[in-house]
Amino acid sequence: CPFKYKQWYQRRVRGDVACAALDVFEQEPPSCDSALLQHPNLIATPHLGASTGEAQVRVAKEIAEQFAALRDGKSSYGCINAPLIRAALSQPSLAKLAKLVGMALAPFASNSSVVSVQSTDTAFVPSAVLAGFLNARGITSANLISIKQVAAANNVSFEVKEGGNDGEITVSAGDIKLTGRVDGETCYLVKINNTSTFIPLTGSLTVVKADAIVSVLPEIATRSCAVFFAGQYAFIQAREQEELEKAIESCPTPRLAKLVMA
Repeated sequence: CPFKYKQWYQRRVRGDVACAALDVFEQEPPSCDSALLQHPNLIATPHLGASTGEAQVRVAKEIAEQFAALRDGKSSYGCINAPLIRAALSQPSLAKLAKLVGMALAPFASNSSVVSVQSTDTAFVPSAVLAGFLNARGITSANLISIKQVAAANNVSFEVKEGGNDGEITVSAGDIKLTGRVDGETCYLVKINNTSTFIPLTGSLTVVKADAIVSVLPEIATRSCAVFFAGQYAFIQAREQEELEKAIESCPTPRLAKLVMA
């Protein structure tokens, strides 16, 4: 930690400390005419205490361990610029849901610049929703560390609405509102506007207008794991993605989006 000269000087006067050797200073670099550097009972080095072979090996090992812990969701120790990650690691299921509902909202709100987020936890959820929203738009650099800068660069922001139910997140933009919920280890879309549904946010989801696939529904059904209808929309989970693409291309209205929920 930074060396406090006044504290050391007071202890020196009292006789508690005979001398000191310092490598780190409160102000770096210290002024050449600093009384601290001129003190006869001080040995000073220019912040090179870690410049040894042994120290560099230890630093490299500690950094690798921190990355591994962060990857495994165990700790964010050492991440001084990532307070949102610390909060998200404490609730990984909610963090996952936030990202996925943000992704699910994107195809319905391609022209929206403001995303409304309602959740019982507002510490990191709005930012995670916005990161997912931008990821679905192809902006892969959006994450919980970069979201503030990336969102500003893309003229997108969020507004927070407190409340809702535990384990649920509601997002809205324009005339579309989605509610997601965590059930066990799986995230589900449980409401689209006023229509209740139960769509697992997993794998590859193709979103189309429901009335657009009526004529090719039998063909789509043979190439899908499931087809979920919710109001005017249909969500298709593909079994054979390439064949499904061909079937959807013949629809009167093109798909809204293909989402990879990961």
